[in-house]
Amino acid sequence: MEPTVKLALDTIELGKQAIVFCGTKSSAEKTAEEIAKKIKTTKHELLALSDQLLHVLDKPTRQCERLAECVKKGVAFHHAGLVNRQRKLIEDNFRNGTIKVVCATPTLAYGVDLPAFRVIIKTLRRYEHGYMEWIPTLEYLQMAGRAGRPKYDKVGEAIAVATTEAMKDEIIERYIHGLPEEIVSKLAVEPVLRMHLLALI
Repeated sequence: MEPTVKLALDTIELGKQAIVFCGTKSSAEKTAEEIAKKIKTTKHELLALSDQLLHVLDKPTRQCERLAECVKKGVAFHHAGLVNRQRKLIEDNFRNGTIKVVCATPTLAYGVDLPAFRVIIKTLRRYEHGYMEWIPTLEYLQMAGRAGRPKYDKVGEAIAVATTEAMKDEIIERYIHGLPEEIVSKLAVEPVLRMHLLALI
């Protein structure tokens, strides 16, 4: 079984919740489907939620159908391709414990307080400038920081999936022992400052 799927199922068996971070929208959807296929039971409240998510749009798309099928098993995907109402339903139902696993793109790593005991990072590389590059250490820390939020858990687990020994060593060196990049304010850039001042006014 694929390690990410195995870890997600193990989290459910522990009676906990997980966020699985994937590099792309299609990867988030595919991973959610793979996890959902391994879950045998369906709860009544999940069927109602599945129907809600399916009919958010007047005419459900293929994506709506895929999401609704996953949610029947307590698994969802979350990315910018969903409409706001779908994203809110997923976040609210993850928060209340109805949804057990959310497969998401890294956008969910910023400013969201969710009850994830375990964060599973499927890949730490992203296609940029024509080839696969390691994501910034700061981005890894943001994703890992979603695990074990103080309001919900005393501890949390962040697991990065490595496919080789060399990759494992690189992840440890780069993300466990590595320092986050410096944050440089863009507020001093005149057009940015003007935009924020006008917004305040």
